[in-house]
Amino acid sequence: MGIFKILLANPRVPILGTLIHTFTFPLLAVGLVAGVIALGVEIEDYLLIGILLVAACPSGGFSNLLVLLARGDLALSVLLTAVSTILSFATVPFFFYAFGQIMPELSGQIELPIVETLLSLLLMIVVPVGIGMIWRKTNETFVIANTKRMQSVAQILLYVVVILIFILDWETFLDGIGSALPWSLGLGIVSLSTGYGISRLVGLNQKNSATIAIECSIRNLAVAFLIATSVLGRVDIAVLPSVYFVAVLIVGLSFARFWKTRVAPAYEEQPYD
Repeated sequence: MGIFKILLANPRVPILGTLIHTFTFPLLAVGLVAGVIALGVEIEDYLLIGILLVAACPSGGFSNLLVLLARGDLALSVLLTAVSTILSFATVPFFFYAFGQIMPELSGQIELPIVETLLSLLLMIVVPVGIGMIWRKTNETFVIANTKRMQSVAQILLYVVVILIFILDWETFLDGIGSALPWSLGLGIVSLSTGYGISRLVGLNQKNSATIAIECSIRNLAVAFLIATSVLGRVDIAVLPSVYFVAVLIVGLSFARFWKTRVAPAYEEQPYD
């Protein structure tokens, strides 16, 4: 807990990291979609909506693993992920409303039912976290001893749900994979690069900047997938988030490996400015 106290006692890095993470991907997504519409590029509307859906979602826990692999600032990564998750109750509906106002061409297709969306976020994020916190408090020994096993079971259950949806609508996903992959790879590379560049521009050190860059590129794609299929009732919109998961695996793991071997050994162990 000591390192978290250092973060909270020196809030500049977490505050800048939260601002960069919260707004970088949505602004890039809006710029991309607006440019596509303005230039008349041929791309299906469901892929554009999928891009905006991914941009509206909070950070995902996979970012913590990538930061650990890259020898970045794990405490900062965990804190940014937690803050992003808490803010998602406001940011997800807000970004969708803003997207609809900025791009009237898509406004009729990207309106979220606010109450249903908030209830879904509550069930997907707050309830599981709350149950986990209470369970850990009342059964700490058991939870600590079985944490890895429970994480594995939860991941397997999530994969089973995703696979079942893929099987039920395989043709929809198959038709969209080829179109979605280039956009997903581009988004992953640009969001990571931009997050790093902005972090360095505002004076953060390399370790902080790499951590924030990873956070910028990673989104909670389970939330995006479930909003697409359950709230919006559009399996086709879930294609982009699903393909983005594959793309960010490629981009994120490549960056983490490069950073760990080429950059991390060279900078001093001073995680906070």
